[in-house]
Amino acid sequence: MTDPNVPRGALSLQNVLKYTVQHHDPNPDAAPKSETADPERAEFLANALNAMTVDAAAALKAALVILNSEEASTDDQIESLDVIRSHIDDIDNAITLVKLGGTATLLRYITHSDNEVRESALNTVAEVSQNNVFCQNALISDQFLPALAKNLSHSNPSTVRCSLYALSSLIRNFQPGYEEFKRINGIRSLIPCLKSTNLNVYVKTAFLIASLTSIEKSVRDDFVKEDVFPVLAENLKPVEDFDIKQETTLFALSSLSRESELKLSTEKREEILSKLEQIISKNKQSETCEDMVNYARNIVDNLSAH
Repeated sequence: MTDPNVPRGALSLQNVLKYTVQHHDPNPDAAPKSETADPERAEFLANALNAMTVDAAAALKAALVILNSEEASTDDQIESLDVIRSHIDDIDNAITLVKLGGTATLLRYITHSDNEVRESALNTVAEVSQNNVFCQNALISDQFLPALAKNLSHSNPSTVRCSLYALSSLIRNFQPGYEEFKRINGIRSLIPCLKSTNLNVYVKTAFLIASLTSIEKSVRDDFVKEDVFPVLAENLKPVEDFDIKQETTLFALSSLSRESELKLSTEKREEILSKLEQIISKNKQSETCEDMVNYARNIVDNLSAH
């Protein structure tokens, strides 16, 4: 296991050489073989040795050497992903990771069988693509969006949450990412998340929808066509105090209802309006509920206008 006293992200590149010796020499006590007798092993060691410097590019290369090895243990993989994450907050390092072939490696790892490895890889994808057009384009081209959308139906809520984080980095404020997400029917893949009993999954999904639909009417129309509004509305509760689930629900409904032609029955519309009026009445004197109340009022106005 990884030494708990050593912070993750502080992987010594000397461990790459140690790793290669441990995992690629079946008889370490025997006399060393000629490199020409085992060219594959010689190439592996050469790659590891070439990576043993302290600059970021070499650290990324060393981590990929381990991640691409069939002999890597779960701890090796987690530690290597942590090394990558410790460097890619710098946009140039994130681009370097892509140029080193890191996207192919990450695409394999975001569906890894081990929960911790998979989630670390998903967080790496989110961080490498955040506000980075070069990396966003590379990840979309390499078909990350279908894999992430599929992950949204995973049985592990942490995997779903991390997949939402990665999706958000690829499609928020990045039109090519959103268009590809729409093309693969990604909006539909979000709907089960709005029915999740896991609070974090629900809140992240509702917030993503609110963020995507708050600016462009064309995006709002896409979500309205997929009947996202009534699914969100099912989560409305006339609470009497601040509630994060209700606030994000109201935020999303407020965004979706603006200048939108919502196909709601008279009965459903009246039911929603009744809940909204109760939320306003019960919380209008509370400072902590100011946003909730404002969102609720916006929805009432929007529903009344159409």
